[in-house]
Amino acid sequence: MSDLAELTVRDLGVSVSGSAVDIVSEVSFDVEARTALGVVGESGCGKTTVAMALLGYGRPGTEVSTGKVIVEGTNILALDRQGLTRTRGRVVSYVPQNPSRALSPGMQVAAQLQEMITAHSVPGDPTELLRSAWEGAQLQFTSEMLRRYPHQLSGGQQQRVAIAMALVCEPKVIVMDEPTTGLDVITQARLLEVIADLRKQRDVAIVYVSHDLGVIRNVVDHVAVMYGGRIVEAGPVDEIFRDPRHPYTRRLLEAIPRAQIDTGELRGIPGSSVEPWNRPPGCPFAPRCAMRIDRCDAEMPPEEPVGEPAGNWHVRCWRSGDLDEAAKPRRRTASAAAVTAAAAPELLEVSDLVAGYRGRRQGIGSSRVTNVALNGASLSLSAGSCLAVVGESGSGKTTLGRCLAGLHRPISGEIRFSGEPLAPLARTRPPDVRRRIQIVFQDPDSSLNPMMSIGAIVRRPLRQFFELSRSEETARVAELLEQVHLSPAMASRPPRELSGGEKQRVAIARALAAEPDLLICDEVTSALDVAVQASILELLRELRLVRSLAMLFISHDLAVVRSISDRVIVLRAGEIVESAGRAQLFDEPRAPYTRELLDAVHDLRPGDYPHWEDALPGGSDRVLHETLGDVPS
Repeated sequence: MSDLAELTVRDLGVSVSGSAVDIVSEVSFDVEARTALGVVGESGCGKTTVAMALLGYGRPGTEVSTGKVIVEGTNILALDRQGLTRTRGRVVSYVPQNPSRALSPGMQVAAQLQEMITAHSVPGDPTELLRSAWEGAQLQFTSEMLRRYPHQLSGGQQQRVAIAMALVCEPKVIVMDEPTTGLDVITQARLLEVIADLRKQRDVAIVYVSHDLGVIRNVVDHVAVMYGGRIVEAGPVDEIFRDPRHPYTRRLLEAIPRAQIDTGELRGIPGSSVEPWNRPPGCPFAPRCAMRIDRCDAEMPPEEPVGEPAGNWHVRCWRSGDLDEAAKPRRRTASAAAVTAAAAPELLEVSDLVAGYRGRRQGIGSSRVTNVALNGASLSLSAGSCLAVVGESGSGKTTLGRCLAGLHRPISGEIRFSGEPLAPLARTRPPDVRRRIQIVFQDPDSSLNPMMSIGAIVRRPLRQFFELSRSEETARVAELLEQVHLSPAMASRPPRELSGGEKQRVAIARALAAEPDLLICDEVTSALDVAVQASILELLRELRLVRSLAMLFISHDLAVVRSISDRVIVLRAGEIVESAGRAQLFDEPRAPYTRELLDAVHDLRPGDYPHWEDALPGGSDRVLHETLGDVPS
């Protein structure tokens, strides 16, 4: 253990209360001041469970069963309730994934920070503490900003307020749980600048939990890869991203889309992540591993050092020394869907669409006014093709999707579907048209009924649009859950028992149950880890080919957009500033705003695994496919 370590975790274990089922076990790491540790892995691997345990907290039904979490010589897990209350926020603070739920909607944001200072009796001038935290989060220290309520802030501003709350008591450790999930690339880049400044200017240790490996690559010093509740590989971020020594880490990196180069179709990891109660006696990744041998099933491999100096990088794999020969990156092919979609008939046509929201003009003689969110948008979409919509938060992306789904009445313009005018609201559309147009929302917590089981949620469209027997419905629900890489056994569970990524997969399964012709995807992969994301994109690509499914794909993730789209439109302040084919937009963007978006992307670096760049002279994705001989004719 380093003498400079600010946070020391040893043999941390969290189990189901009153049982021998462990959710995470044997978790150990050090984080020094002014450094950051990234914790990555698929949904359900235990990332958030570890993050919460660092604050001495366990979700209902769980308990911290083993281990130590030491900060400044104090084991947080040995403290009583009063000790934990004093420690949380003062010594170890937390930045949540969803700040809109963490901030009190009825309090001004400055009052919420002042409440933290008072509750922890932080020494010093409260105004200066507030100013330091506010400016540390790159927020304007003005009376107007301090008086605002959370709903008066953008998503990025809310997240920076959450960071300011984590800073205001000047803690030694900050735990960040997916702090940039759901943010557009420019807002995300600004927020990551805040985090980078924290490491330079403050003596804090940061634990950064994320499924976004592109972000992890650029903001942390060390990374711990989790699978099945255990750390399977941990070490310096440069070494692990360039030459990973565990098969699972390699498959994760292969699943990452790239914004700077076109790697072709993404492929997920076969099978589903292991659940705590079904964990095999040996390596938890063995059932999904192409390098599996009998010993992998029988015995968990020990932690072995890798590289020099010894002790800085560890891996738990019986065959880590065989990776160079046995686990080569799989080459990808160009999208066949992009080739076939060009000849398909137009399914959706939008002309001069204008939409907005009612608001109130301030001042004397105030009146109701319309804030225009979408101004004269025109587009077309053919069967089997994918049109991506990108832009910053507030650019009109979601408004466009809601208008097409019939959830928001446009002010003017025309929408035609299969050649026929489309009624503005879903409730006035014929049942078959409602079936043929489905939408998947960004936040599954808001779109899934918490009082219904997963099976009932997925079954509902089947009962609404089809005449099936009970046994046929049950079989179809199981098939849909398997398509989105969920176990059919989850059908009896409520949404609250699923992770964020698992809930999103349920929402996708529900939309697919209606067998739509047009699927509107509103940030559907923002809460998914890279492996599940690749699997979902692979599923959507298959549906495009087999069923000629058309997709309007709204996303802030430009790397994902490059991997799945045929055409891309760029929205800014409600107007389309650029519309082009995928290759042209990414390789030769014409609008300055498009270039600004691309410059803000946190991508992997040249030389990172997998080494697609080796076959990409000059960055041309066409060269890759020609070299491999797999360009569709």
